[in-house]
Amino acid sequence: DRRHQRHREGHDPMRREGFTLVELMVAATILVVALLGIAAVLPTADLSLHQAGQISKAVALAQEMIEMIKNDPFSQLQCYNGQTCSSTTGVDTRNTATYPVDTPIPPIPGDAGNFMGGSNVTKWAGDIALYLVTGAGITGGYGTITVSTVATDGTGAPILRKVSVAINWTDAGRPYQVTLQTLASAI
Repeated sequence: DRRHQRHREGHDPMRREGFTLVELMVAATILVVALLGIAAVLPTADLSLHQAGQISKAVALAQEMIEMIKNDPFSQLQCYNGQTCSSTTGVDTRNTATYPVDTPIPPIPGDAGNFMGGSNVTKWAGDIALYLVTGAGITGGYGTITVSTVATDGTGAPILRKVSVAINWTDAGRPYQVTLQTLASAI
């Protein structure tokens, strides 16, 4: 009998190939749960990516200012603390009254004694604003610079100064700050 022979070989002519409705429902449920999990992570990942971009831009802007300051004469670095070079308030890009004054005006081309602090800060403030205008940068960002004497020689003259450059901004109501510091030596 052929019918019994097929059944004994493991082939049932009444059974059809494929998935049952229950199997399909279980697979669909697993897929939906996995996709919801991925969708829940995307806003957090996007926010983290945005914050990382803001931090990277802030670091680049702070490093830009540090590089400009490195080209100024050591004897003039204290001028980044205010227009009079004896102030201790520091520079704040939101207030041009805190910008140092270039000396001499106009600068002497190729002279190592040129102090370009005012021009440097003006350029830096413009770079921060440019990032803001293009939408590619630090929303509500501003920069600050302070210079402090770390060490003096036997006569009290500064021989080592610490330069601190900070970029501050607010994102989603939360304040952020990136600060870079370097030491400058009179030697």
